[in-house]
Amino acid sequence: MDYLKEALAEEAYTTEMYQRFHRFPEPSRHEVKTHRMIREALNAENIPFLAPAENITIAVVRGAKPGRVVGIRADTDALQVTEETELPYKSENPGLMHACGHDAHIAIGLTCAKLLSRATAELCGTVKVIFQPAEEGEFGAQAVLETGLVNDVNALFGVHVWSSYRSGELRVSERGVAASTDMFTITIHGLGGHGAMPELCVDTVVCASELVCALQTIASRFTSPFDPVVVTVGSLHAGTRCNIIAGEAVLEGTIRTFDPRVYAQVHERFDRLVRDVCDAHGCAYEVDMRPACGVTWNDEKLVRLARANAEKIAPGETGDDKPSMLGDDFGEYRAVAPVCYMKVGIRNEALQATYAHHNPRFRVDPAALPRAVAWLAMNAESYLNESARGE
Repeated sequence: MDYLKEALAEEAYTTEMYQRFHRFPEPSRHEVKTHRMIREALNAENIPFLAPAENITIAVVRGAKPGRVVGIRADTDALQVTEETELPYKSENPGLMHACGHDAHIAIGLTCAKLLSRATAELCGTVKVIFQPAEEGEFGAQAVLETGLVNDVNALFGVHVWSSYRSGELRVSERGVAASTDMFTITIHGLGGHGAMPELCVDTVVCASELVCALQTIASRFTSPFDPVVVTVGSLHAGTRCNIIAGEAVLEGTIRTFDPRVYAQVHERFDRLVRDVCDAHGCAYEVDMRPACGVTWNDEKLVRLARANAEKIAPGETGDDKPSMLGDDFGEYRAVAPVCYMKVGIRNEALQATYAHHNPRFRVDPAALPRAVAWLAMNAESYLNESARGE
C-alpha cells in the first residue's frame, strides 16, 4: 500500500477526528467519554479492539500471515488549561484543553488503524494501536502494562506532534530523546497570624519564596553546565488575604534529568535545600516525590527503519530529533520491547500554530497529520515484514 497516498486521501477524516476530540478534552485518568468516542470510531470501521478499562482501548489489526506484534502508542489525556484560541472547534469543557496535541495523536492512531485494516493481506503479524490514558505524569503507560495485553509486543512506535519543528518535518534520533521526570509536592507548615505582628508568627510565604529561589541553584550552581537538569516549581499556593500571615504553603514542581548519576546528585541537593531552608525559617515540612517516568531511549535498529521510511515520505524534510527535557512515559514500554519515539512538526506561522505545548493558545496544523499517519503505518508494516523475512 502507498501509505502516504492513502493518508492524504483520508486527510478530511483525520482532521474531523482531531477537531472532534479537541472539543471534548478530559484530564488524566478520566478519559471515559474520549474512549467511548474512540471505540465508536473503531466500530464504524469494523476494527476489533480490547477494552480492559474504561479509559484504555487497544485496536488490534491482524495480518493475513503470522508473525510478530508491533505496537503504536497514541495518548489521550488533556490538561487543566483554559483555552484562549478562537478556533471554531475550541474546547467545550471549561478549564480543560488539549494543549499538548494528544487530540491529534488520537486522530493519527485512528487513521493509522483504518489504513492498516485495509492492508491486512500485506501484513505478516499483528499491529496493536494503544490508545493510552494519563500520559501527563499520571502513570498511563504503567496502567496499560499492568493489563498484560501488550506483553506480546516486540517493538513499539510512538509519534508526538511538535511545535518547534516546521509543519510536516519528520525527526527521529537513536539516543535518549525525553528526560526522566519526577513530580514533587512540598507542604510547608508554620504558624499563621496577623500581618502586623510577624514576630509572633512563622511565615510560610517567606520560607516558600526563598525555597523556590534556592531550588534554582541546583541547576545553576550544583551540577555541570554540560549535564541537562531542570528543576521547575510550577505552582505555589499560600494565604487567603493580604493582612494574614499564612500558616501553610504548598509548592508543586518537577525534576528532569538524563543521567542516573546526575539524578542522584540532584535529589540529594534537593533534599538538603528543602531541609535547610525550612529549618532556617522554623518551619516543618513534608515532601511527596513521585517518579513519573524514566528516560525515553530510542532503539538504534528501529530508528534506522523509521529514518528510511521518513525519507520516502518527506525527502529533504527529515532530520535528527533534539533531546528534550520534556518527559513522556512512552519510554516505560521498554519493559516489554524496544521503542522508537518520533516527532512530526506542526509549526505554521500562517495559522498561528507557533505556541509552545501547554500554552492556552497552542494549536496544531492539521495538514501535518497525514505524514504522521503514513510514517507510523509504514514503520509498522516494515517492521513486521522485515522480521518475517529474518532481516
